[in-house]
Amino acid sequence: MNTPSLAAPPSRVLATHVAEWVSPGHPDRLADAIAERIVRHAVACDPDALVGVEVALHRTAVFVDGRVAGNGLQPAAAWLPDLVRAAYAHAGYGGRWRPAPAELAIAEDLCLDELREDERAARGVADDQNVVVGWAGRDARTAFLPPAHFLAGALGAALGAWRAAHAAGDFGPDFKLLPQLDELEDGSFRWRRLTLSIVHRPGLGYEEQHRRLWPVLRAALEVHERAGLAGVAASLVPAALFVNGAGAFDLGGPLGDNGLAGKKLVVDHYGPDVPIGGGAVYGKDPHKVDRCGPLRARQWALALLGPAVLEARTRLVWSPGDAAPGLIEGTVRDAAGCWRPVPDAAVPARDWFAIERIVAECGAPGGPGFDPPGAFAGGLVPGPE
Repeated sequence: MNTPSLAAPPSRVLATHVAEWVSPGHPDRLADAIAERIVRHAVACDPDALVGVEVALHRTAVFVDGRVAGNGLQPAAAWLPDLVRAAYAHAGYGGRWRPAPAELAIAEDLCLDELREDERAARGVADDQNVVVGWAGRDARTAFLPPAHFLAGALGAALGAWRAAHAAGDFGPDFKLLPQLDELEDGSFRWRRLTLSIVHRPGLGYEEQHRRLWPVLRAALEVHERAGLAGVAASLVPAALFVNGAGAFDLGGPLGDNGLAGKKLVVDHYGPDVPIGGGAVYGKDPHKVDRCGPLRARQWALALLGPAVLEARTRLVWSPGDAAPGLIEGTVRDAAGCWRPVPDAAVPARDWFAIERIVAECGAPGGPGFDPPGAFAGGLVPGPE
């Protein structure tokens, strides 16, 4: 006679989450970091500085173009090479990992000039069109970000710190993470796969890479399991970690790939689970709506969360010449999964979305206006400079 099992049935999968994180040593991130340092330098010289720059790099070559306009700016030769080399050094290049900052060949075609008075007077209006999207989910355990996006950034930051402190001779600064995990009906998480591609010294075998990296990642996840993310550490077994699946990865960084600023937009925002709008964040001053718009959209989404709101999306649309967005809309999801629009009476005053107000509140170097919506997408510079 068969006795019915009293064990609880397995929890149903509600959703499968995926995301990506790219280290500051990746060539695209190096390009972003250089662009960001240029913005910070210009705004420190002149808070109204107009900056729109692009950066490309490959092997030992770095090329910067675009426009930087503001008062008090010296010729690029006086400050640009130091900023470029500082970006490489902060990312972990030098010693074993080339190119060393000192060997870089830096070229530029910058339009570097004074900010005209008519341009300064127009800094409070959009000089381009843009659609920006904000998002927030009611889960403080993930900083109100999508779970996989949050965990990708947390793991990337932990792995980067460990590499710099303990394994800089064996593992390089260029790496990527791709988490895939299920969210279960009981609120816990279960790993499907954690993919890691990381540059390593020649001759470091796969088994040794896996043996050293797995406990670092597992320990980082245990912090978040103790904070309430059930299953994020317990369900990561060694077989779920895939390291360098394409084979030896002993030639990376700028020597193995080219880099271009503005390519990591999904990482800079909310990951692939949330639609994005607008353009690149880095390389643009805080007055540009690509920079200040996503910040305000995120702030409003966070403000919409509450006991009856589990998820919020906001959308702001600027046309050239707008001081504040011409379209302001939000939608919220309740516990039953129903989406509804935010009523007009609950939308903040249009002045709250004005470019000048956003910059005044958040646009100083090192302030939140210099961070993209994704909490772990930054780390490209070590703070105010």
